[in-house]
Amino acid sequence: MLSESARSQLQVDREMFQQWLAGSRSTPLLLPRRDAYNVCAVVFPTMSSLLRFHARYVVTMFAGRLPWSNVKTALYRCMGVRIGKGVYIAPWTYFDAMFPSMIELGDGCLIGGGSKLLTHETTCAGLRIGGVRIGANSVIGAFSIVRSGVSIGSNVTTGLGSVVCKDVPDGRTALGNPARILRKEDTNA
Repeated sequence: MLSESARSQLQVDREMFQQWLAGSRSTPLLLPRRDAYNVCAVVFPTMSSLLRFHARYVVTMFAGRLPWSNVKTALYRCMGVRIGKGVYIAPWTYFDAMFPSMIELGDGCLIGGGSKLLTHETTCAGLRIGGVRIGANSVIGAFSIVRSGVSIGSNVTTGLGSVVCKDVPDGRTALGNPARILRKEDTNA
């Protein structure tokens, strides 16, 4: 059982989380670690919310392995992912099942095989939650990881196996671990 102070802190954390969800979500949220309870008590306050997450997880794992992009796109849209027209999602991709409605893909995007789009991550400080936005006509290279809270502009290319930890402006190329944005002169070579 939680002490009275731990229960009141849990309620404060839940309210902070709900306010963030109801707001613009323009910046990532960091839910701090607490000794008395796990962040799951904040994110999943009821058994039904936890069961919905597990159902989304099963659908995500199934969809990610499908070879047909149009079927995969339809399943992700049903889960709340905002997907534009003409988007191709390669096999073995993973879209975060915890907050799929925080993922947005612009028209004409290509998500390479084995890529991961994450809307949450556990850090030493706590749980970080943030959306992923990928602009129109961008290419996410195979086996790349896009971190929560990252916005990738239009006409962007990320290299194979890149780990994108910060925003990438329109028309640029980012590659590496962590992804480094190339100078415009380097992309023409």
